[in-house]
Amino acid sequence: MAHSMRRTAWCLSAVCVTVMCFSLCDAFAPFAGLARSTSSSGNDMDAMRSRQRNRVSTGFKVSMYGDQRVQVITDIDDTVKSSGGLRLFWKVGPALGGIDTQYKRGAFYPGVFQFGAELSSFGLPPNQEPLPMAVLTARARELKLFLALKPTTKLVQEYQAAAEKLFERFGVGSPRWGIDCDATVLYGSLQEWVPGLQYRKGWRKFDNFQKLQKTNDPDRTKYVLVGDTGEYDMACGESITASTPDAMKAMFFHVISEDTWQQAGPRGLKLPADRVSNGVPVRFFRTYVAAARKAHEEGLMDAEGLVRVMHEATTALDDIPRDDLRWSDVRRDVEVSLVTLGQTLGPGGKPTANLNPARPAAQQAASLFDRLRQFVRA
Repeated sequence: MAHSMRRTAWCLSAVCVTVMCFSLCDAFAPFAGLARSTSSSGNDMDAMRSRQRNRVSTGFKVSMYGDQRVQVITDIDDTVKSSGGLRLFWKVGPALGGIDTQYKRGAFYPGVFQFGAELSSFGLPPNQEPLPMAVLTARARELKLFLALKPTTKLVQEYQAAAEKLFERFGVGSPRWGIDCDATVLYGSLQEWVPGLQYRKGWRKFDNFQKLQKTNDPDRTKYVLVGDTGEYDMACGESITASTPDAMKAMFFHVISEDTWQQAGPRGLKLPADRVSNGVPVRFFRTYVAAARKAHEEGLMDAEGLVRVMHEATTALDDIPRDDLRWSDVRRDVEVSLVTLGQTLGPGGKPTANLNPARPAAQQAASLFDRLRQFVRA
């Protein structure tokens, strides 16, 4: 009996030592250049590729026509929805997902789902469906039981609803577009939440981007990255442009703040200057209206798509007081975007030659444009 207990204790000790060794190797992978996968084994990667192919062959059909496909990659916290600036140990511990305090924790940013659907669907021929939205998140895979994205998750359902409405009302994209929770969501690790190791979040997201690339045709698939100025999304983007700049069409970063947005008042936060990283446009924004305008300027979204994002963003703020700073941010970006659209939509919101009036989408976009003018005047 005693011998059996000693043998059991020895086995448990061996397991603990093995786990510690793997954890240490993983922690120092960026420095040692270790090749061991940090988020999935070789078998897991094969399974992910298989799920991606099965998803494409059933729900997300990809035609052999066309030279390129664009896959939109997004972060979650402080990019799609606000973290609320929640921190451990009241206000002195590490942030739980981000630092944005302008929006309540869990609140979706106005226009974010329309923005993703428009980017994914732009320029596709009728016989080619958009690639599913990919997610690179710092959420720990060890906590997937609590934090994993599922088809029933509200965020996933909102992307699906945006795609359905875009297709049904405007004939754009596919009603089956959205997040493939099994194949295109890549998580971080608890190790990146250890004080002193949070800088590894950027490396982890870059490592996951490389895994995502392996599931696609590298010659035909390009990417658009959407993140925020926290959670090391910019570090991930810099690593991508340094290693494979030809793979990235553009990067958009949501500028967030824990408290300086209140000090800035109606003028809004001062944004970093837009720039180019190794040939890749890097664009900063406070609202998804501005993100859509800059995407339009980069040739990644048409004027109709920009109008639809503006409409969704302003509609989401219908119940917010007009003196609220969230309203001020969106209104300011709508005013700038209306100037941009002035080259596409003529006086009275009537389409010009740049917006084909024969298309139902153009006719509906023109009516939305009139509502936006009323929004600015309000």
